Formats: sequence, structure tokens, C-alpha cells
Amino acid sequence: MAMKENWFLIGDIHGEAGPIGYFYNQNKDRLKLDDFKNNIILLGDVCCNYYVNSRDKRFKKDLSAYPFTYICLRGNHESRVTDVVAKNQDGWEKVEKYGGWIYIEKEFPNIEYLEDVPAVYEFAGFKTLSIPGAYSVDKWWRLRNNHQWFANEQLTEKEMQYGRDIIKENDGCFDLVISHTCPKIFEPRDLFLASIDQSAVDKTMELYLDEIETSLSYSRWAWGHYHDDRLYPWDGDKEKLMLKNEKVVDLVKYMNMSKKDYLEDIQA
Repeated sequence: MAMKENWFLIGDIHGEAGPIGYFYNQNKDRLKLDDFKNNIILLGDVCCNYYVNSRDKRFKKDLSAYPFTYICLRGNHESRVTDVVAKNQDGWEKVEKYGGWIYIEKEFPNIEYLEDVPAVYEFAGFKTLSIPGAYSVDKWWRLRNNHQWFANEQLTEKEMQYGRDIIKENDGCFDLVISHTCPKIFEPRDLFLASIDQSAVDKTMELYLDEIETSLSYSRWAWGHYHDDRLYPWDGDKEKLMLKNEKVVDLVKYMNMSKKDYLEDIQA
């Protein structure tokens, strides 16, 4: 008999297992987390591959202490998984799962990484378009202070074209879109940092998502990046969701929510 499954969404956890541990400890009995197969989609900036050395292992071990399968979309504050794999090919495998391809580190098989380029998957029966990457608005601060910054954090033009091609191959039809950042039209301008000159921010990814948003037929779109939890106003039958790490959303509830529902109604 197949094990029952839970499907969850969460935003940026930035190398901290605390939000996962809090969610588990607060809900393990109510949601029967020890009796279900628990899948949690992380919308970028997980930071499992931030230092790209042995320092990352401690965080991965912390995550592995909880009964979740982590499905990681790449954000801007972490290495491309393909770059990590290239340094230790024997320690990784690329496997077909969810109707697409993912990467798994053999030492931590419950942490899964989606492709570094746009890709199509099926999560909980919902056809999903994943779009990784974003620009780091603190890029220059990171460079000045010798913090990690990844030059290939955004998609290249070739990769963006690949995204356009797979959208066309699928007739633009998806149940769910997951991305790290969001279309420019949906940017939460009230959350922009006052210390950042917005005219100097590279909006390549947001403009790209703007472009493809108009070519898609989708029901739901979820992203992270902006460090807040909020539902957007309905646009016909479309609903958009932005997540930080303080609220965990039940994916199936989100996909099936009505216009009468609030964020609290779709929380896990």
C-alpha cells in the first residue's frame, strides 16, 4: 500500500533549519508527519550549496534530521547544483523523478535539487513549470565584504530561450508555476530596501518572467525572494503567492483554494 503524502511550500530559509524544525515540532501530531511521506518545495535560497565546501554539510545534516523530502528550487544565494556536481561527480546522481530530472547528493538522498534551467515537473498531480534564479540586490556589498556571490545566479539568454521553447512545447498550459523571483508587474515595491538604488538593480529575470507570464495559461504561481508572506488579489481564476519562511502552505489546499479563502486557510 502506497504511503500517504503531504505536499508543502515554503520560502527562503537561508541555510537555517530552524523554520523546518519549528514547523515539524508544532505540527508533527496534527499532520501525522511521522506517518506520511512529506514533500516540501523550497522556493529558492535554501543555501544547501552556499559555501560549496564541507561547511554546507552541517546544514544538510540538520535538514536530514526531519522526515521531509526537500525539493529545492535554486535562488540567487546558492551555487548552481551542476557546478557542485562537477566538483564531485561520484558523490551525486541525476535521476528522473516527478516527470523531469533532478539531482541528488548520495550522502543526503532526501534533499533534491531541481534543474538549473527552466523545467517541467509534476508535483502532487499538478503540472508545474519551475524557473530558477534571480539577481542579488546586495551584490556589491557582498563583493566588498568578501561574502559569497554567484556570477551565474540569473538565467542566461540561451537558458531563457530554452524556457520559452518548453513553454511552447506545452502549449503554455501549467497548473502551477514556481520561481524564486516574480514577474516585474508583481514586484512588492513596498518591500524594496531603502538602502538599495533601484535604478542599479538588474531586472533581467523579472522582465523575463513578465514576458512569459503573458504567454502562460496557469492557475497558481508561487515565489520567494522578497522575505514576506502574502497572497495577491485574484486575477480571474489565477492566484499568486509569495512566501518567506514563517508560514508553510499546503500545496493541495493552495491549488484548490476558492476566492473566499485567505492565506490562513491554505496554511499547513
